[in-house]
Amino acid sequence: MEEQEAIFAQVIRESDKRLLVLKMLANFFNHKDLFAVYVRTKVIHNLFQSNKNLDVNKLDLFHVQYTSSLTDLFQKLKKAKEQQYLLMADEIYINSDLVQKLEKESEARNFSDEVRRHNQNMGTALKQLYDMLATNVTVPFSWATVMLFSSRLAPEFYREVSTEQFDLLVKHDDKKVYQNDYAIIERKLLGRLNILNFRVKFACGISHDNAYAEVYDFMDSNDKFVFINGTKSFYFLSADSAKDIDLSKNLSNKADIIMGLQYKNDLLRDKQATVKKSLPKDVEGVLAAYLEKISGVDFLDDLQNVDEQTNILRAMLNININSK
Repeated sequence: MEEQEAIFAQVIRESDKRLLVLKMLANFFNHKDLFAVYVRTKVIHNLFQSNKNLDVNKLDLFHVQYTSSLTDLFQKLKKAKEQQYLLMADEIYINSDLVQKLEKESEARNFSDEVRRHNQNMGTALKQLYDMLATNVTVPFSWATVMLFSSRLAPEFYREVSTEQFDLLVKHDDKKVYQNDYAIIERKLLGRLNILNFRVKFACGISHDNAYAEVYDFMDSNDKFVFINGTKSFYFLSADSAKDIDLSKNLSNKADIIMGLQYKNDLLRDKQATVKKSLPKDVEGVLAAYLEKISGVDFLDDLQNVDEQTNILRAMLNININSK
C-alpha cells in the first residue's frame, strides 16, 4: 500500500508540473483550443487525483502519449514566436531611435527662416547684377552667400525630378539674354525685376542628380522665374517648362522618412499583438484533432491502446516549426 501511495503521489506531482507548463503555453498563445485542452487535461488530472481507485498509471500514460508531445510542439513554436517578437521589437527600437534623431535635426533647422534670408540675398544679388549690366561697370561680386543655401539645404529639402522634367526646366536657348562674367539673365526678366524693385520670393527648389534649380515668385506679380544654379542663369518660367513638376513649398524629406518609420512601427506593433495568437494551419489542425480526441467519452478506456494515438502524435512530431 505504501508503495502504491508513493507511486500515486509521484504521478500526481508530475502531472501537476505538466499542467503548469500547459497553462503557461495556453496563456502565452491565448488560443481558445489550447485553453480548452488545458481545461480538459485538468479535468482528467482531477479525476485521477480524487479517485484513488482508478489506475493512476493511466494518467501517467496519458501525459506520456499526449501531453508531452503537445507541450514539446508548442514550446518549440513558442521559441520561434519569441524570436519573431524580439526581432520586431529590435526593429521598432531602431526605427524609434532614428525618428528621434531626425526630429532633433529637423527642429534645429528652421527652413522658413533660411528662406527669408535667402530671398534677401537673392534680391541683393539681382540688384547688383542689374547695376553692372546697366552701367557696364564691373564691381566686386560673389555668389557665395546665395549658393550656400542650396549647398546646405538641397539634399534635405529640394524636390527630385526626372531627367526630362529637369531638362525642360533649365533649357531656354531661344531667349534673348544679358550676360557678363557672373550670370546670364533673360532681358525681359531683368526689366521686370527692376520694375518690381527686385522683391522676390523663393517658391521651391528642384534637383536632379545633384544639379539644382530654384523657382521664384515676384512679390507683386503672379509670374515665376527660374534660377539655374549650375550656369548662374535666370529665365521666366513658362507653363511648358514646368509641365508636370510640383512647384509647391518644399518639405523636409526627413519628415517623409519620419512618417514612414512611424507607420512601419505601427504595423510592427499590430503584428506583435497578433504574432503569438496566430498559429500555422497545420498546427491548428493538429490542435483541433488533439482536443477532439481527448474530449471523447471513451478516451480513457483507449489510453492503453497505443495504436489509436499514433496518427495525432505523428502529426505533432512531423511539424517543422522552423519553417513557420
